[in-house]
Order: sequence, then C-alpha cells, then structure tokens
Amino acid sequence: MKGYVLLSHGSKVKASNDANKEILEKLRKNIAHVELAFLELAEPSFEEAIKKLTTSGITKITVLPLFLAPGKHVQEDVPSLASNFSKKYDTDIKVLEHIGARDEYVALIEAILMASK
Repeated sequence: MKGYVLLSHGSKVKASNDANKEILEKLRKNIAHVELAFLELAEPSFEEAIKKLTTSGITKITVLPLFLAPGKHVQEDVPSLASNFSKKYDTDIKVLEHIGARDEYVALIEAILMASK
C-alpha cells in the first residue's frame, strides 16, 4: 500500500501548525493514508509520521516538502532523514520536489494575482 507525508517546517506559533493540520484534514477526504509531519518545533515529527504509516502496513511513502525555497532542509536534511527512515522502517520513501519548485505553485500565484485586479 502507498502512503503520503506532508512535511512542514513547524513553528512556535500554534496557528501556523494548525493551518497545516486543516490542510491535512481536507486532503483526508479524498486521499487515504496521508499524514502531516514537522521537521522541528511541532509534533508529530517526520519519524513519527513514517512510523505511523509503516505500522499500518504502508510499504511505499511519498513525501511532499511544504517548503517554498530549496534551503538546507530541502537540499540536505529531508533527503538524509528519508534515507535513514527508509532503512530503519524497511520501506520505500520517495521525496518529491518541494512545493515552491512546482509549476502548479507558480500558476496558483499567478491566478491569485490576476484575480486581485
């Protein structure tokens, strides 16, 4: 079975983390086996999300980093953690391009700006 992790940075600001949780709940209406994780400052951790999915029988996990730019977390931390967790939990973990690099993200910004005329 296939599962998904939305990976956010995490914040000291509860409202920021809650906004990510709202997105998760909306996605769960159409996507089974999707979890939210935070790299730091909030729970659940990336590892906790991977563990939850694998203990429920998921063998392939796709991670979408909810980051706008390719900083250190995107370039180094996320791939390294994914590789470690893949071995530790004996599962295939694929990390997608961060959301800010996606053409769909640029199109969304364009649509919002054009609608604000």
